[in-house]
Amino acid sequence: MIDAKSTGAFIAQCRRERHWTQKQLGEELGVSDRAVSKWETGRSLPDISLIEPICAVFEISVSEFLAGRKICPEEYRDETEQLLIRTISENQLFGFQIVIHLLELVTIMICLLPFLLNKDRFLPECTTGNIICWIIAAVLAGILIYLDKNLPARKYRFSNPWIEGIAGGCQFVIILFVNFSISATANTLQNTSKADQAFVAALSAIGLASVIAVRVLASRTRRKEWVKNISAIDKECKFRVR
Repeated sequence: MIDAKSTGAFIAQCRRERHWTQKQLGEELGVSDRAVSKWETGRSLPDISLIEPICAVFEISVSEFLAGRKICPEEYRDETEQLLIRTISENQLFGFQIVIHLLELVTIMICLLPFLLNKDRFLPECTTGNIICWIIAAVLAGILIYLDKNLPARKYRFSNPWIEGIAGGCQFVIILFVNFSISATANTLQNTSKADQAFVAALSAIGLASVIAVRVLASRTRRKEWVKNISAIDKECKFRVR
């Protein structure tokens, strides 16, 4: 959420830099000096329709207005992502994350479908059905890349350990299942001893646990780094406002 006090202090700072009175600023924006006074004291925020005119008058960006301070080029991206997180709920960000992972799973399954339908061959034939599957998978992959690149707060989106662990586990199981289905491993295992079968099952379980553990630890690390980054920026904002 926008901090009314820091935004108000920033408006007052920008006004003083231009040596304007509250009345002069109000005249520029078509509001009363009383309204300007309320903004600067943090008692109210400008109407959303006035944000763009205020930014134009003070020659600042919308991100700087929302942050309540001037943003240097080096930290512009971090500050913008922080503002996005404040305006978008955590559930929405994790919802984006779930959508992306579901698209990943669907893309993987469609891409591997021709291999499952042609178990007797190492590589599937270039039939019309197989080509259509690969084209659909390519289109979904393109959509996935676009969404991942353009949806807000990428690091924060991938900071939920539960979602990351489940997604990693599902991907591992799908790939493992397809690998067993299209190779001679499954038939070979049926003719081996129970001890060998148990050994392969144990290796698969260890692999699954390892993938989940890595995804969970990575997501926790991202979350800690993100929270630390936000806290540092918040402290700097408060210091500059003072």
